[in-house]
Amino acid sequence: MNSKIRQILVLSALCISSAWAATPATPAATSGPVQVPMESFARLPVIRNVRISRDGKIIAYSVVADLQEAFAFKNLETGKINAVEGGVGIPAVNPMWVSNNRVVYGYLSGIDRDGSHYTGLLGYARQVDKRDQNRLLVTGIMATRLNGENEGHVLLLENDYPTGYGKRQLVRLNHPNVINMDSRTGNYNRVVDNPGKVTFWMADAQGLVRVGVEEDKALSRVIYRASEKAPWHVLAGMDYAKRKIGLQGLSADGATLYLSLVTPEGTWGIYSYDLIKEQVGQLILSHERFDILPWGYGSDYDAIRFAPNTREILGIQYETDTPQVVWFDPTMAAIQGALDNGLKDRVNTITDMSDDMKVLVVYSWSAKDPGTYYIFDLNKKSLKPLFPASPWIKPDQMGEVYPINYKSRDGLVIHGYLTVPAGKEPKNLPLVVFPHGGPFARDSWEFNRDVQFFASRGYAVLQMNYRGSPGYGESFFEKGHRHIGRELQDDITDGTRWAIAQGIADPHRIAIAGWSFGGYSALMGLIREPDLYRCGIDLSGVTDWKALIKYDLDISKDDQEEMADLIGDPEKDAVDLDAISPVTQADRIKAPLLMVYSKDDKVVPYEQARLMRDAMDKAHKPFELVTKVNEGHGFYTHDHRLALYKKIDEFLAANMK
Repeated sequence: MNSKIRQILVLSALCISSAWAATPATPAATSGPVQVPMESFARLPVIRNVRISRDGKIIAYSVVADLQEAFAFKNLETGKINAVEGGVGIPAVNPMWVSNNRVVYGYLSGIDRDGSHYTGLLGYARQVDKRDQNRLLVTGIMATRLNGENEGHVLLLENDYPTGYGKRQLVRLNHPNVINMDSRTGNYNRVVDNPGKVTFWMADAQGLVRVGVEEDKALSRVIYRASEKAPWHVLAGMDYAKRKIGLQGLSADGATLYLSLVTPEGTWGIYSYDLIKEQVGQLILSHERFDILPWGYGSDYDAIRFAPNTREILGIQYETDTPQVVWFDPTMAAIQGALDNGLKDRVNTITDMSDDMKVLVVYSWSAKDPGTYYIFDLNKKSLKPLFPASPWIKPDQMGEVYPINYKSRDGLVIHGYLTVPAGKEPKNLPLVVFPHGGPFARDSWEFNRDVQFFASRGYAVLQMNYRGSPGYGESFFEKGHRHIGRELQDDITDGTRWAIAQGIADPHRIAIAGWSFGGYSALMGLIREPDLYRCGIDLSGVTDWKALIKYDLDISKDDQEEMADLIGDPEKDAVDLDAISPVTQADRIKAPLLMVYSKDDKVVPYEQARLMRDAMDKAHKPFELVTKVNEGHGFYTHDHRLALYKKIDEFLAANMK
């Protein structure tokens, strides 16, 4: 076994000690930001995906060290650990229980919890194990926790091989079929053929695929069948419309579908839908200002929580400015109260549970702490720590993260987060403005390694959920459509000026940085506000919208109408897209610029870096371009992340004096 994996497995075994048995301590006061080693932020969590067996006796969890991945079984009674390590091309990571005795993991294999009966199910693992040169093109796992005769099986999203590829030899597979595979034998059969336009499927607890979402030219509808032999038909009130519908789950009896829909107040809420009467039922949960599980967006936290066996709806986890949970089940509500009383000032998330709901996996975390996993045993009335996700992170050395809001120039309320370095007052601080990617995504109150890295170097960090970010009502979301580079950028600028007006930011020491769309926003900030920012950092940012949209449409024509609605059409809106593209305005940039791109990025291709490089050279503007290979959209290799943090630290130190 790889030595690093072995060391971490030993660490996980030792983490149940007096150091982790106590409730997390209140952070101690410090005199100033601690120069936490960059290594602490470059390292990704070593423990994740902790999942419990149906009988509540064994946990399976992922272990990651650099590029080495493994997972382990741990007996909660004896403490014994069994590790499963992937071979070349067969990653052992992200275990998921398919029965009380068996998990599937990686891309894709199956194994019993005692380490026996290994089966390679897909791809290279299947070729090695079964000498099977199957041509399955699987793009996702649909369901693993099935009951009845399908227990131990897994439902997979499987695509027909494309008849042709785009100009760039890429293709986006949007219309999956569904196959049912036995995780022990590897035998499978296709259970649903895609009628042509379904992008999302949902099965009941027995594994019968009963619901699908069809999309066509930015419209969507919901189809349904009552049984395996029943024909598919469109649900009443759910036919093609621009209104989006989020499918959240099926009840155990298959009579109720849970939906995300826009409420009359304009925010997203959770509704029941009666599949017998085919009509929308009661509103289960909504909020007057914030969305509950909006369509098209979901963090790791957002979820409807169902009872594992009965599929009864227990509660809903969602976000406002901070994570929230509502439990409809009184026992779960009491458990949550006990957790929050014992682990104060933290988000205590119940992430998994045994079938009898007596043994729970709890993930306790905050915006200063990447978290610790616990086991809550109701029979024993005990809460025991398992292991921290990133044990080298010391919460008292991290910056405090505060939800904030301000008004944009047109009066729109913008929500966001201010991170203040440990031991500092939010007064006259050097500031890094750090808009999120997307653009139709959002920042949340959570532990963010990049943000905490900036804070550890003495910088306050401002994040804002500009218009177009989901979570704040459908009107707020739609205000971002076709307004990138203009009103969206104004929201970022107005947030920066708010921080100055509040006395938080030193107006002479402000930088702007971001990943993906945030990198684009950094470039546009330097262009539109040349005297506001001392420097800018573009991390994999968009630089030419016409080129990027054409690249995306080469991969999938299905996105054309939606892309036009959200951003613009590369032909019809060519003039407007040029006006919001940094490559056409490089001559307006005055501040120092650092650009960082991966040559293997398939989301924002390296061509975007090359175009901006040429534009800056043509305008005779100084800049620095850092490129890496063998990375995608973001840097995930430890050495690359560490080198990036060093470069950013040097760049900011040189330009934010």
